Order: sequence, then C-alpha cells, then structure tokens
Amino acid sequence: MRLGGRVAVVTGASRGLGRAIALAFAQEGATVAVCYRSGEQEAAEVVGRITAAGGSAMAVQVDTASRPSLEAMAGRVVDRFGRLDILVNNAGVMNTTAFLDLTDGEWDRVLDTNLKGYFRAAQVCAREMMKRSYGRIVNVSSTRQVQANYGNTAYCASKGGIYMLNRTMAAELAPHGICVNSIAPGTIETDLNRSYLSDPAFLAKRVSEIPIGRLGEPDEVVGATIFLASEQASFCVGASIMIDGGQTLI
Repeated sequence: MRLGGRVAVVTGASRGLGRAIALAFAQEGATVAVCYRSGEQEAAEVVGRITAAGGSAMAVQVDTASRPSLEAMAGRVVDRFGRLDILVNNAGVMNTTAFLDLTDGEWDRVLDTNLKGYFRAAQVCAREMMKRSYGRIVNVSSTRQVQANYGNTAYCASKGGIYMLNRTMAAELAPHGICVNSIAPGTIETDLNRSYLSDPAFLAKRVSEIPIGRLGEPDEVVGATIFLASEQASFCVGASIMIDGGQTLI
C-alpha cells in the first residue's frame, strides 16, 4: 500500500489514463478525488468501483481552464478529507490540424487546457501541500514533448511546454517538500485517440514506429505514476519517464 493515508487528486479521471490511475491509486491505499469536467456518469462509476473494493473516493466536477473551479475543487477535497497530498495533472485535449490551417481558437483551446490548465491546477494544489511541507505532483505529458507529429502542432507545443513547466516547478517546489515529476506515455489507446486508431492504415503505421510492436494499454502507465506519487520517489525531482515501448528510440 505505497499510497496509504494519502489523498490524491486526479484530473481527467473519468476515462482513459486518468481512470486507470485513479483506480490504481485506490488499490495502493490512496483516497482519491476523481475529477471530471463533463463525464459525470463515468466518474461516478469510477468512485463506485473504488468504494465497492473498500476504498475511499469522491467525484468532483472541475474545469481546469477556470482557477475558481480549481480552488473550489481543492477546498472540497480538503474539507472532506483533511488534506491534499498528491496531484496527477492529466486532463487534456488533442487536435489534428495542419499547421497552416490551425486557427487561433484551436491553438488557444489546446494550450489553455494542456499547459495552462496544468499550471493552474499545480499552483492551486501546491499551496495546499505547502501547508504540510509534503506533496507529489505528477504531470502526464507525452512523447510528443520531444517528437514532432504532423497535424499536432498545438498538442506538441503544449507537451513541450509541460516538459519545461515540470522542471521549473520541480526546482521551485522541492525546498517545500513537494516533488514534481512527469510521465511521457507513447501511443496508448484511450478515448483521446481511439477515433484515429480506428483507421487500419494509421494504426499499422503507428505500430511500425514502436519497437515493441504494439500499442500500450492504460494499465501499463500506472506503475510509474504510483512510484512518482509515493514516498519512494523522494529523491526524484524534475524527472520525465518515457513509457513508450521504445517509440522515441527510432
């Protein structure tokens, strides 16, 4: 039970990677705030699975594009559970528009959610963590923080931004007992990319780019996330762990 006694906030936890992380955290003993923006039913299902297994969780609606919404979420978590120890920044969006066709609106939507949303959530939660001189922040990035991809200009820029946000946050928050790190998954089949992966030609090309010869599964991401959220990662500061089947090697 590596997370026993800890209270974790997981954004975008109603589906995909966030859902897998929330369930795994609960199995490791954490009390989990299952944050969602629009998937109320899905978030309730995650909470139901956790409580049915004897764990503790609550669903919290939050919009990471709104600082007041994040502050209200943190307040609810602390009011109910008495503390906030872990944040997993996971809520994100993706688009596939060629660079010359990319609009200001598309750019702003991706950057405001994927990068500025992480900044807001981390700032709000770090202020709670500082009260106890303890915290863990895990930023879910992507191999696109170092790999370009056609049609993903805004997404790649947001993930590259997360890479440096992760490092600068880590340097500034470490003296306060807060360890900040990130994971950088490769191609993991989730709701975010399932429509693209349904194209056989696209899928075959993507698999050909992965040395291990297959896509990843959400459950294959949780181990590193649990480690970085635990006390075992007390000397990890500003790290970014690639979980990509070797995708960034070629």
